[in-house]
Amino acid sequence: MKNILTILKKELKRFFTDYRMLLTLFLPGIIIYVMYSFMGDFLTSSMEVDPTYKYSVYVSNMPEKYNVLLESEQFDISTVDTTSTIDEAKQKIQDKEFQLAVVFDDDFENKVAQGLKPSVQIYYNSSSTESLYIYQYFYQILSADGTEVTYDFEVNMQQGVNYDLATKEDTSIMVITMIAPYLLVMFLFSGCMALSSESIAGEKERGTIASLLVTPVDRKEIATGKVLALSITSLASAVVSFLGLIASLPKLMGAQGDVTIDMYKADTYLSIFVIIILTVILFTVILSIISTLSKSVKEAAQYSSLVMILVVLMGLTSMTGVEGIASNAFLYFIPIYNSVQMLSGIFALNLSMVNFAITIVANVVYIAAGIFLLSRMFQSEKIMFNK
Repeated sequence: MKNILTILKKELKRFFTDYRMLLTLFLPGIIIYVMYSFMGDFLTSSMEVDPTYKYSVYVSNMPEKYNVLLESEQFDISTVDTTSTIDEAKQKIQDKEFQLAVVFDDDFENKVAQGLKPSVQIYYNSSSTESLYIYQYFYQILSADGTEVTYDFEVNMQQGVNYDLATKEDTSIMVITMIAPYLLVMFLFSGCMALSSESIAGEKERGTIASLLVTPVDRKEIATGKVLALSITSLASAVVSFLGLIASLPKLMGAQGDVTIDMYKADTYLSIFVIIILTVILFTVILSIISTLSKSVKEAAQYSSLVMILVVLMGLTSMTGVEGIASNAFLYFIPIYNSVQMLSGIFALNLSMVNFAITIVANVVYIAAGIFLLSRMFQSEKIMFNK
């Protein structure tokens, strides 16, 4: 028993005095807590509509007793020019100028009195958060009044009528913007992680790094050469992943309806490719630094998996869709997050050239700083030979 206790103390002391092992043990739990807490708050806040938002609602033939719907304390509703035709109103809902159109049948109250069961038609645009929000409010109240209380009328029950006026392109953009940036960033990071974790840590573990460092080549050039080689290799993987993602999107989103990518032109793909290149190089630099600090491939993989949690967190910010794209230019100075948000903006066909420029400049600066740090690490005998 005494020997068991001695070994137990020895092992526990080794565990709790090794900062690398402590990071591996406790950091994932801390990051997961922060990640899910932040993600919950972020998703909740991003899906909420600004309480001061002014809704433009087209109404036609609305009986006076239903005017209370327009006086809601929850929504700031203004009725739009009723001289417009319903077709004009529907077009403006498609263009997101109006949020809703509520059309009661002609002579609505007389039809109710005669037991003819008239109809109410509510048109909305599901690709607009505000339109969907106000639609749910009107639909829930009117459908309850019409079917659960008096059975006097029907809401959105006419056959062959499309009440959701979102276009095929709008729906496609909404779905793709939510999914594609996250998948793309994860593919990029996974490709870089598979190569970078083994590259430097693997050579240190095998002992072959020593022969490379004693060659008459400046260690800065060795570090830069490794980053460039890894970046090119990872970029090849990234291009294949990107092409596969774009080609599979219509089938991947099949459950969401008829999805198209026809709205994306050559300049869209070029912008995406620029972000992909910078993101791949940034991932490569970060993972190369981790690989250089690690004593083995296993250790490098452990640390890289912690970074992957942060990348997942950043990637999930795209799940808020078009409405959640960051508009604050200062947020585009945050590495990785700026790439995700920029991809979201490009897929949403809402490219801000200012934010695009900030993302490019910021990532180039981070890459340069990372290569400089890596070159300094290569000059340290303690780091390179695990002393």
